[in-house]
Amino acid sequence: MNEQWREIFYPLGFIASLAFGARFIIQWLRSEISRKSVVTPLFWKLSLLGNLLLLIHSFIQMQFHVGIVQVINAVISWRNLNLMKETSQSMPTVRVIEIMLSFLVLTTLAFYFQHLYLAENKSAWLRLPSHAWSSNSLPIHNSWHIVGFIGLLLFNCRFWIQWWQVEKTHTSQLGASFWWISLLGASFSIVYFIRIYDPVNIIGPALGIVPYIRNLMLLSKNPTYETCGEAYEK
Repeated sequence: MNEQWREIFYPLGFIASLAFGARFIIQWLRSEISRKSVVTPLFWKLSLLGNLLLLIHSFIQMQFHVGIVQVINAVISWRNLNLMKETSQSMPTVRVIEIMLSFLVLTTLAFYFQHLYLAENKSAWLRLPSHAWSSNSLPIHNSWHIVGFIGLLLFNCRFWIQWWQVEKTHTSQLGASFWWISLLGASFSIVYFIRIYDPVNIIGPALGIVPYIRNLMLLSKNPTYETCGEAYEK
């Protein structure tokens, strides 16, 4: 795929970032009404939509580190929706892990074959995004990609930790640790994506800063959260 097509499809990533931002804004507003931190199925539906769109975007732009994280998070989003159903309809944890590993392998193979047959630069698995208002000729030191990977790891491990807690309790919940890690990871990610001139990936973390802080404030005042209208102690 040449750079012209990558520029044309670049705006697809904005839809993903808007979905990510919208889930937290809606969750924040719902929490303000309830005066406590709440999470509903809509949060996870918007998450899943954003995960899938950003996975497609990362594949087009050949950003393997972004794509592999979105695969993991897409399965976690789906798992939370699955656990919000009746207990009899929820899937065993082992089966969820098998599904996640399968999609990770398929995604890696997809990137490999694109790298092998479609990419102009055969060494680029962590390439810069192509869009009309930046120049990909500007060199970015690999250390910045390391910073970006750490930022993405922090920003997304909130969902991995949340998933671990979910599998133990079998209830979809967002505790204080989720919001603290969100705030830290967002800060690193914003710095990285500003440096590589990637506005698509800046939007999501930037829109979430206020909701992250506000949820922490609500949790400090009321040590309960709600899932599907039910309240749970932290």
